[in-house]
Amino acid sequence: MNDRVKALVLSINDYRENDLILQTISEDKSFLSLIAKGAKKLSGKQHFSCLCVYEFIIDYKDNKNIYTIHNSKLISSFYDDKDLKMLSLKNVLIELTLKSKELYETEMYRNIITCLSGLDNGNMYLLSSLYLSYLLKLYGINPNVDGCVVCGNSKVVSISKRLGGFLCADHLGEEEPMEVERLKKFRLINKADFDKLPLIKDVEFDLQDFDLLMEFFKENSDINIRSQKLYKELFD
Repeated sequence: MNDRVKALVLSINDYRENDLILQTISEDKSFLSLIAKGAKKLSGKQHFSCLCVYEFIIDYKDNKNIYTIHNSKLISSFYDDKDLKMLSLKNVLIELTLKSKELYETEMYRNIITCLSGLDNGNMYLLSSLYLSYLLKLYGINPNVDGCVVCGNSKVVSISKRLGGFLCADHLGEEEPMEVERLKKFRLINKADFDKLPLIKDVEFDLQDFDLLMEFFKENSDINIRSQKLYKELFD
């Protein structure tokens, strides 16, 4: 039976002599591995790119995780090699998504699409931070931003990645005090979700804000994001 599946291509790898295998996240069928037969041939009819959404025709069956593509149609593309900085940041979001596949829910697809489709040079760190805060909640490692993680004091001066949230002056320990504005944005993004995006769309987030969330994620998930390291080397 031919089933139509809308999916975002996250990665493309060689598979056999003339085929490719696409790692995708779909709108309603989780993460799927799709075989594109003959796609490596110059004369092949099927050509695919990462960061593109396609409607694929496959024979879908429950409890199966790899399928052959019978046909496909490009729906939308978020790939743009003219802006290396933006493309590199999108690759960070893609790697985060791939490494979170065991936690799939339909909101993951919707949120990554919202993020990729709305990214521009003015809001790139806001949207990326919002997606990362969503993943922190999904992993169950979102920080305590209601008060000091040790005593509950609402007058906080820093953040502890190891302890999992805000710190007050009395429990600062080896952490360095942080700017009040940075702390406010950290709290805001961890309280927000994509439904509240219209309310926070004008708040200016920078690379430091995104890095703070990323370091918190890596500390508490033990997941290394290689593309983020490259991004910092290139653009920090």
